[in-house]
Amino acid sequence: MDILKNEKVINYSLSFIYACLIVFFVSHLPLVFVGVLTLICAWNFYITLSNKPKPNAWLANILAGVSLGLMLYTVGMSDTVILFVAMLLLASLFKLLQAKTKKHYHVITTLTFFSLSSVYLFNQSILTTLTVSSLYILNFAVLGLLESKHNLKIASKQSGKLLLLALPLAIFLLLFLPKMPAFWQLPGPKLAKTGLSEQVDPFDIAKLSNSDELVFRAKFNEEKPVSPYYWRAIVHDEFNGNAWLTSDFLKYNNVKTNTQSENDEQLIASYSVITEPATQKWLYGLAYSSSNSPNVEGNSLGLLRKKSRQAKSLQYDVNSFNFTTLPLGEFEEKRYKYLAYKKNVKTSLLAKNLKQNTHSDRDFYNSLLQYFAGTGFTYTLTPTPMSGDNTIDQFLFDNQRGFCGHYASAAAYIFRTAGIPARLVSGYLGGELNQDNNTLTVRQYDAHAWVEVYLQNEGWVIFDATAVVAPERLNGSLSQNEELNDEFKSNLDFGLVSLSNFPAINWLRLELENLDYQWSSWVLGFDEEKQNDFLKSIFGSKNIWLVPLMVLLTAGFCFIGYFVYLNLPKRPAKLAPMVKEFYEVKAWAKKQKINTPDNLTPSQQLDFFADQLPRSAQSINTFRQLFNQVRYGKKPFTKERKTQAKDLIKLIKISK
Repeated sequence: MDILKNEKVINYSLSFIYACLIVFFVSHLPLVFVGVLTLICAWNFYITLSNKPKPNAWLANILAGVSLGLMLYTVGMSDTVILFVAMLLLASLFKLLQAKTKKHYHVITTLTFFSLSSVYLFNQSILTTLTVSSLYILNFAVLGLLESKHNLKIASKQSGKLLLLALPLAIFLLLFLPKMPAFWQLPGPKLAKTGLSEQVDPFDIAKLSNSDELVFRAKFNEEKPVSPYYWRAIVHDEFNGNAWLTSDFLKYNNVKTNTQSENDEQLIASYSVITEPATQKWLYGLAYSSSNSPNVEGNSLGLLRKKSRQAKSLQYDVNSFNFTTLPLGEFEEKRYKYLAYKKNVKTSLLAKNLKQNTHSDRDFYNSLLQYFAGTGFTYTLTPTPMSGDNTIDQFLFDNQRGFCGHYASAAAYIFRTAGIPARLVSGYLGGELNQDNNTLTVRQYDAHAWVEVYLQNEGWVIFDATAVVAPERLNGSLSQNEELNDEFKSNLDFGLVSLSNFPAINWLRLELENLDYQWSSWVLGFDEEKQNDFLKSIFGSKNIWLVPLMVLLTAGFCFIGYFVYLNLPKRPAKLAPMVKEFYEVKAWAKKQKINTPDNLTPSQQLDFFADQLPRSAQSINTFRQLFNQVRYGKKPFTKERKTQAKDLIKLIKISK
């Protein structure tokens, strides 16, 4: 069995790495399983700290079997990526709990590299990258400690130097190595714990106000259009009595058609969007949107979708236009007027009364808006729960407190009851403007639902009761709404946004967001299109053949440089304290033609020099005493002693 010189330090370091990994995955793994991982990690800390023996194989195997069963029960088999990560963490921690030889620790450090890399399946922000890079350095240091007697500080310095040496090569490869599709890839993890759904239940939308998870960032190419910004994601056209759904008709039959001619309509905005990793296909745009980005496609509703379900960040360019004023087709008109469930009797009566007292669809639109404005409705992030088959009646005539989903659901029901085409849309409203980079940041708590109503000669127009019930909500982000500030902060999960009342923390949050935006745009978003533009700006479109030549030459120079570095003459090892000074005295004595016998110790040689040079004897004897104190008496070679040695050498040389 190989003896480990730094077993304690290695155990502490690996336990620390896995403690950090548990923190990373705490929001993706079941809390019960996270508790199991935490206990195993704490157990390893304890037995290392107290010098207790590690558990025997029988006990460890029994516990591993129980933990495996608990993992399968809590994590399940539906998400294979989460299951893979859970098994990797569990296996690594149990292996660490039993490790006793170098071979065991080599296996663990190898598994740790995979465990650290799996973090990027869920988060690729710059803070995550910096943290994981630090843990990579620590794991490399552990690998070095397995084969050396150095301490952790020296091993970490060596590991950090290797990472810094590799950084220029990594940047070069990012810029110049051709982007190629992966030979294989894991299915994307189901990242969206919260988010929009094809089924809009008013209470589900309200729950999103608890989350400050980043959804996307948008940057306008020119002047920003006039707010409010309604970021469309999903259209819902079917009501089942409680929630609005996206019908199969809209899912599969809304391919791109000529019903909206982009060239004939007014361009209202041109901008780029960077979305966070998510497995759902829908993307975000204002009004009727289209995109020429290679991984994005549009449909007849002006909605944008990913071409493939890839769980990674995506950057795409968008052009947004006003909706067409062309009349609806017969089938579309029937579709958007259809209402299968009409059990909200009071609401149906309200719609009929408003219809009788108005002369046009536009009058009806204005009357309904006035109804919401003048009936005492309030906007809240914590609506009263309702049940039954007449929840719209309960909301309009009893509670009168709701989030955007309640108002949108009720309004769409009323319009359809009155025979006016309407559809419910879910997406996000507004966004927080970062002045440093002029980008809008949209988070889950900005989730919103509204109604699009078709009016004769006007086309599709937005109806949003929030505009009259809580007009401040239309400007900026929900986090900037002063009226709802207390309710919003108490309702929000803990994070920097919840502490943004403090100016210093809010400044730090905005700076971190700005830094993360630059990282997302220039590193994570450096795709094939950006690479081609970058290379053309350097070599021109006609000299693009120079790129592979440059890559080959650079790779060749790197290998040659490395070969030369390996064959350079090695610098002499650093001398021990006072040895260099002794050699200096010895060299001076040799110039005075004083040669000492080979069998004398350094102290005896200095005595010999004193006998042969009486005028320098006193200085040489003092130097010998200092030499013996440092070399044999283990006195520290302080700055004062170093200065004293230099002064004595000068006295020796001038008193010959």
